[in-house]
Formats: sequence, C-alpha cells, structure tokens
Amino acid sequence: MKTKIYYVMDTMCGWCYGNSEVITKIQEKYKDIYDFTILPGGMWTGDNVKKMSSGLGDFIKGHNLEVEKLTGKVFGEGYNKNILEGNSIVLDSFPGAKAVVIIQKIKKEVVFSFLKKIQDAFFVYGKDMNNLEVYTEIAESFDISSKEFEKEFHSEGLRQDTFKCFDMANSMGVTSFPTVIAVKGNKVAIKSQGYSSFDDLDKIFSSSNFDK
Repeated sequence: MKTKIYYVMDTMCGWCYGNSEVITKIQEKYKDIYDFTILPGGMWTGDNVKKMSSGLGDFIKGHNLEVEKLTGKVFGEGYNKNILEGNSIVLDSFPGAKAVVIIQKIKKEVVFSFLKKIQDAFFVYGKDMNNLEVYTEIAESFDISSKEFEKEFHSEGLRQDTFKCFDMANSMGVTSFPTVIAVKGNKVAIKSQGYSSFDDLDKIFSSSNFDK
C-alpha cells in the first residue's frame, strides 16, 4: 500500500498560493509512488470568518510582500483592488474547502490543477470566492458538469465531509499552512511546514528514509 501524503492548506492562505507551483510539481513527480490528497484546513471558518477592512487589507498587503519576496509568486492587480481594497468582501474559507473536497471526490486526478485555478481566481483576478459561479466555471474547464458540481456543493453530506477534513488536520497536529504530512499505517509524520522551495521539498521526498 502506498504511503499517503496529505497536503494541508487553505484556499485563502497567501503562503499556500506562494507554494502552489512547488507542490504541483512535487505531486506530478511522485504521484506514482505516493497517494496524494489535499486536505483543506479551514483557516477562515466559523468565528474566524473575516470581513475586509482597510486595516486588515494593509496587514495582508505587508504579509504578501514577504510571500512574493520568498516564493516569486505575484499577487494580481485584481486581487489587490477587488479584495484588499474592498470593504464588502467576506473572507470565508468554507466554500473553497468544499470545492476542493468535491473535486477530490469526483475527479481526484485533477484536484491539484483545480486548486491552482481556485488560487488564481482569488489571488490573481480578485474573484469573490463566495460566488458559486466562480467554482462551477472552473469545474467546467475540467469537463465537470456545473449541475453535478452545484448539487454536491449544496449537499449536507459534503458539508459534513468538509468538517471532517478540518478535524483531521487538527488531529494530525497541523498548526500552520501549508503542511505536508506522510501517513503510513498508524505512523503520522509532518514532513514540511510553511513554504519550501522545490529543491528542498524534493530532497525530503527523495530521501531513502522518507516513509520509514
């Protein structure tokens, strides 16, 4: 049985956006060796849902400068204008988390590419990620029916499955995003926390004792 790799992230996490190219390349390189699963962590959910304000926007802008400097990923003009400079945007991780869980359920082989498109919609183009149409359009680009996606999105079963993902991330000791976790049998090992370059993460995955 393949060692399971859980990539714990949040669709509204700037560092996860910065890490998107790295983890996609890692998954592509090692997908035949390890069983990769994306695990939404629920950064801004429940009482932690935020409404954008000038103070919060300025704080995030400063944070994003660090992300750009270290990762080379650039936050788009649409994101800066529509999200960080807007006063009506609600930052809620739950819709994005549900979308990831849906794709993992019905077409797992495209989930890392789907995640990148969600991140681009938010961090590059500044789309309102509370708008279901944003997700259905992305789903359709992967030949997934918008009706099928919407039906799953509104189901109680999906709601519960998404909460289970949050609980699982907490139970494995995740304290920051992104985090890479290897699970083999009953052994759970955190392999990486925060941003890692491709070379650094590749060294971890290619290590002879990675899953021992």
